Amino acid sequence: MAQTSIRLIRLVCLYAILFYLGTELALALQEIREADPGSSANEQAERLRSHPAGQIPFLGVTIALEQYDDPLQRQEALRRLSDAGFGWARLRVDWNRIEPQPGAYQWAWTDAVLADISAAGLEPVVVLDGSPRWARDSKDHPTPVTTDQKRASANDTDHSPLTIDHSSLAPPAAPETFARFAAAFADRYQDTVRFYQIWDEPNIAPHWGNRLIDPAAYARLLRAAAIAVRAADPDAAVLVAALAPTQDRGHTAIDEGYFLQRLYAAGAAPYFDAVLVQPFGFGAAPDDARSRVDVLNFRRAAWVRRVMVAAGDKQTPVWAVRFGWNRQVQVPWKTVSVDNQLRFTQEALRHARASWPWLTAIGWPVDRPDAPPSDPMWGFSLITADGQEHPLLSALSSATQAASDTPEQAIRNSGRSLLRARLALLLLAGGILLWQGVLMSRSLPLARWQAAYRRWPQGRKLAVWTLLLIIYYLAAWPPLIVLCWIVAAFLTASEPITGLMIAAAALPFHFQHKELRLVGAVWTVPPAQAALLAMLPALAQRAIRPHLWQIRRLHNAIRSTHCANQLTFAWVGVSLLTALNVWHWPGYFGGFWELVAVPVLLYAGVRLFAAQERQQRAVLTALFAGGVLAAGAGLVDWLIGGGVSVDGVRRLMGISFSPNQTALYLLRTLFVGAGLLAIREYRPRAIAVGCLLVAAALALTTSRGAIFLGLPAGALVMAAAGRWRRLSHERFRNWLPLIGLLTLAGSLALILFFGERLLNIETLSARLAIWRDAWSLWRQFLLLGVGPGGFFWNYPAFLQPSSAADPNLLHPHSVWLEYTTGWGVFGLVWLGALLCWLASILVRTRRGPPAWLPIGLLAALCAGLAHAQVDAFAALPELAAWNFAALALLEMPKEKSE
Repeated sequence: MAQTSIRLIRLVCLYAILFYLGTELALALQEIREADPGSSANEQAERLRSHPAGQIPFLGVTIALEQYDDPLQRQEALRRLSDAGFGWARLRVDWNRIEPQPGAYQWAWTDAVLADISAAGLEPVVVLDGSPRWARDSKDHPTPVTTDQKRASANDTDHSPLTIDHSSLAPPAAPETFARFAAAFADRYQDTVRFYQIWDEPNIAPHWGNRLIDPAAYARLLRAAAIAVRAADPDAAVLVAALAPTQDRGHTAIDEGYFLQRLYAAGAAPYFDAVLVQPFGFGAAPDDARSRVDVLNFRRAAWVRRVMVAAGDKQTPVWAVRFGWNRQVQVPWKTVSVDNQLRFTQEALRHARASWPWLTAIGWPVDRPDAPPSDPMWGFSLITADGQEHPLLSALSSATQAASDTPEQAIRNSGRSLLRARLALLLLAGGILLWQGVLMSRSLPLARWQAAYRRWPQGRKLAVWTLLLIIYYLAAWPPLIVLCWIVAAFLTASEPITGLMIAAAALPFHFQHKELRLVGAVWTVPPAQAALLAMLPALAQRAIRPHLWQIRRLHNAIRSTHCANQLTFAWVGVSLLTALNVWHWPGYFGGFWELVAVPVLLYAGVRLFAAQERQQRAVLTALFAGGVLAAGAGLVDWLIGGGVSVDGVRRLMGISFSPNQTALYLLRTLFVGAGLLAIREYRPRAIAVGCLLVAAALALTTSRGAIFLGLPAGALVMAAAGRWRRLSHERFRNWLPLIGLLTLAGSLALILFFGERLLNIETLSARLAIWRDAWSLWRQFLLLGVGPGGFFWNYPAFLQPSSAADPNLLHPHSVWLEYTTGWGVFGLVWLGALLCWLASILVRTRRGPPAWLPIGLLAALCAGLAHAQVDAFAALPELAAWNFAALALLEMPKEKSE
């Protein structure tokens, strides 16, 4: 006993050391991940410099020339910038000012300004932005202001939104109108202007009008403008809109990385020659090496570059059109001292030139603001309010004339090598300690403890699992979360069927995930996946036996008579093949894990741990219980006023984010419950109550696919497979007329209370549009599709604009297009094989006595397939896992319970 206690203490100490090493390893990986990309790539630098958007002087500035009424003052300001070493000037061109009426262009101001910029030796970079009233959508027109509001705003010295009309920043209702303006501009100034920025900061409000931020809509605007500009000026370089730095990812602001990802997904890459970012310092020094979405600093530009590289775009240069630090107090960019502003600026320029070969241009925010002296932009000004040159001007001049800092480059390369060596040592040390932990755990009497646990009464086991789940639910400290997994793994290895039942019951609670936070990274683990991870040791212990790993055994497993095995192996193989068409690897890995790996793990668990009929019934009961719990949670939420209103009906949302997604799972649950209820041997009253709860929740989702397609299909399968006229239960058969009457009454009640929703066919046109665009996607990736999870990252490129278009769909709302777009022709063949196998089971079931458990599963799958004609079948994680659990149970060799 004493020896065992000592070993346990040693294991606890080893666990603490391993977590410390894990933290150090995570820090090292983060430093490597956030290291400046391409710091020594001289060839890359030369290639980017030869790019159309790379042929520009390195340093520039954004100018505000509207403030100069005297042309001589404007020319003097431009000459001062040129003498200071600036090579380009970025100028906003207001479409509203040039074309106040359709086709009525007023070029006088731009003619004079662009001529002055060129005469000063500066390269003009124009920002085509803003929209005239006639081109905007009606919802982007300014809201009328009442007399009281005008009187209040007249006394407001803080620039109240009532006094500022942001509607001119809204995009046009039709991109073609902007494209015509851009073409006219490019045609007129093709000898003067080469660089055209299309719009400005469309990733934050109010630069996208009174609407949600929409990368796909901006991609359409960019495409139309780029085609028009290049047609008018073949030498033009089209620049994507300068993206505003933000940490948000909501309706009114989207961070630069995600916005760019959605642009690539929308097929915008061919329509821009440079990506424009604005890496303001926000008070942090330029040597602040943090480079990620949740940090606003100068190194944020490197994070955006990594997003581009991850999207397969290494060839496009990056411009930092506005960077810098603000010396004015109480500004959104934070405040630094004048000395720090000078020092940070020079250090940032040295770092960019030495370490970022992909950055071909960098710009100061403003030369002199066209604003009152209280405006925050004066904190960036190169000219003081009284007209004197600020020391910042000479600091920028000297910094831009300096050559790349080679010693600094060598130091960084040396530091990167040391970082890799540190990572290797940490991995080695962690591996050794982990092996020591395995050896120490093997010295413990684990087998004896597991045997003792198996002898415990069910009540004590239930108490242990309840306590563990409560601790896990409340835990936020990563070591405690992992410790819960270890304890769950031990308990699951003792009785694998318990862990399998927990995983099955937790499937519908996919969004109630646990967030494991460690060193800036967040790993989200849904409860079912956590249970399956805890089941891995038990799976390994059962699967890794003598000779089981041999190729011959694997070959025999694939060729076994169980079609489910062959379908599962084929599913993994086809999903791996689709990687040939992947451009966004994080999306593919996430989709592969959720739609392939996790379902296959659950399938393997059922095959290995539920061989006996009693165990299979337990897994089915757990699947049913999980759906009942989800239905109960949804009903409670609906009763207290939750849900979403559609067509005048408050639809039950449930524990997911969509009534239809909830209905897809509850539909399967209902027929599994019907199968359990039909055998009349296992808690029939409890199962009947559960079926009523599920049916009520399903009805309140008012999912037309479930009610009009899924329910009839499942009922027909149960009727066909069960052969109702031969039922042995005479009393149950006598209830059939009453059941039919209740079904008819329920249908009439649904139509009476939810008729507006159920009989509304307007959404059918939206479905047809989705199918049309998804069909175009499949034609592009005919053979292999876009891979698991790839629909989200490819569909926006094929989306035809309409009022109901949604670029953020996860699936095409059709089971056929779901498999063809995701897995191509091979996916269609796989789906056909699945349907043939299900049909063979139905035929086989009709020949023998009714077996209600497989009949319920078969009806649930067929109901899901029927519903999936207008929705999803396996594109959602919980549905994919449920399907493979059903596959495992449908053709399991039945062993009698001991």
